[in-house]
Amino acid sequence: MVAPSLIADRLRDEILDLRLEQGEPLREISIAERFGASRRSVREALLMLAQEGIVTHEKHRGARVRSFTADDVTDLYAARAVLESTGARACGDASDDALDGVLVALAHLRRAATEGQNSSRHAIADVQFHAAVIALAGSPRLDRFFASIRNEMTLAIRILQREEVASGWRDEDALRGHVLIADALLERDADTAEAAVREHIKVNERLLRSLALSEG
Repeated sequence: MVAPSLIADRLRDEILDLRLEQGEPLREISIAERFGASRRSVREALLMLAQEGIVTHEKHRGARVRSFTADDVTDLYAARAVLESTGARACGDASDDALDGVLVALAHLRRAATEGQNSSRHAIADVQFHAAVIALAGSPRLDRFFASIRNEMTLAIRILQREEVASGWRDEDALRGHVLIADALLERDADTAEAAVREHIKVNERLLRSLALSEG
């Protein structure tokens, strides 16, 4: 018997690799045959991914890969702005270990971008950087809330990365906003850090909304 968690892991990888496109149907029968699993196991796996925000269920249409609408983007990035701004403003009182966490996350992001800017590894490292910013607030509840939207955020960033690479972005272009945020945080300059966070989020939200509107 193939466990639902294993099916979810495989499908998640394919979604975040963009091997399964936005809006693509996820049919229980074909997935069950592919994994040699029961339809019940597949159904449970799809429910797990729906809870993560990367699969949606539509009446009479079944499960599909998440397709972002402009309203989805606005809502997701509004939540992100609140969380990251809170972390940025806490940099003055944050522990040295927490600030070191930002530096480590930036180093991982730089390495991932160099090895493959248009990749799920790069997107996961990007999200980890922002998680490190939020962690500066020292709030387990904020950390848990970001964890609940983490995979949805990773999918959004993957879609952005593909567009950026197609438009000729280089590694340094992808890293520039993150470096500005990290520099301000390490200076414990809360005002500059928050402004850098909000600008970074605004630019990415605008691009993702534009993509959502063009595909809608």
